Amino acid sequence: MRNYKIMLSSAGGITQLPDSQKIFGALTTKYAESRGDEKASEMVKAVLEKRVHLALSNVFPLDYFPMPLDYASDRLVREGSREGDEEVSLKERRAELKKRDYIGKQGLKSIMEMGKPGWESSIFPYVKKTDAQQLRASIESTLYGMEGLEARLYTVPTLQLQEVRLDRNGKQEAGGVSEFCFYFQGDEGETTDDLLKLLGKLQRDGATLILGKRASQGLNQFLVEGMEEIRLPQASRYLNMGMLLPDQINFSRSTLRLFTSERRPFSVMGGWSCQKQFISFIDCGSVIVLQKGIEQAGKCIRSPFYANRDIVFGSAFLYPIL
Repeated sequence: MRNYKIMLSSAGGITQLPDSQKIFGALTTKYAESRGDEKASEMVKAVLEKRVHLALSNVFPLDYFPMPLDYASDRLVREGSREGDEEVSLKERRAELKKRDYIGKQGLKSIMEMGKPGWESSIFPYVKKTDAQQLRASIESTLYGMEGLEARLYTVPTLQLQEVRLDRNGKQEAGGVSEFCFYFQGDEGETTDDLLKLLGKLQRDGATLILGKRASQGLNQFLVEGMEEIRLPQASRYLNMGMLLPDQINFSRSTLRLFTSERRPFSVMGGWSCQKQFISFIDCGSVIVLQKGIEQAGKCIRSPFYANRDIVFGSAFLYPIL
């Protein structure tokens, strides 16, 4: 199994950090552009049928991981039952954890190990995210070709990320985040080689990878800055790093959080359909115990609307933590 960290930079503002499904969709689109639609369809079918193993993570701030909030909260409960009376309430300790949307490798280690009481407030550095609004203006005279029309103001939702560190004096300092990454896992084979070559070409050409809506407004565009092969050991527990459709995992020993996605078909003539389907994923930050090998943890399924053409990608990258 081959594992890679793909480094990215943002070419503009972002509305949300792209998930593993968006990355798979963007890579498939680029693959079709370079190898043709037929070859891309063969690749997607091979991934669906598990003849090819491909796992992807969401996009994260570079060198950060999603906070395993539920697993860490369970630890706080267990600590409270051992320690008896606590000066700091469980609610306040959990609030400290919730400040931290993304944590570094040392922070993960603190959560997995049995540290001293109050370990949750010593996790630095970390990244927190907040929603914001960006003011835009639509020039109606340009749009309709009529002079004299007024500009129309509107807002676009954006995502703000702040990295919080401790300075030399132990005081907190915050800064922006512009470097990102996602994780790629593939078996030895032609598909893995082709996708890695594709990512390398994107880096050399300086081409943007569109990973979300409003790309025409300069949002959700990323540049591939580099690739690094990483070695990962086997573990008893794994941190889920993407949107996982579970296949062979140990549900009773895993700590899971669900994310439910609403799906509606779109057609050029009719727009968005009123017909809805709901699909539940295991969200990133869940802690997974495997039942079989790592390549059997997740699966993909056919689209509920375009079963002959599209799939729902659910093979998430799992990072060993314990």
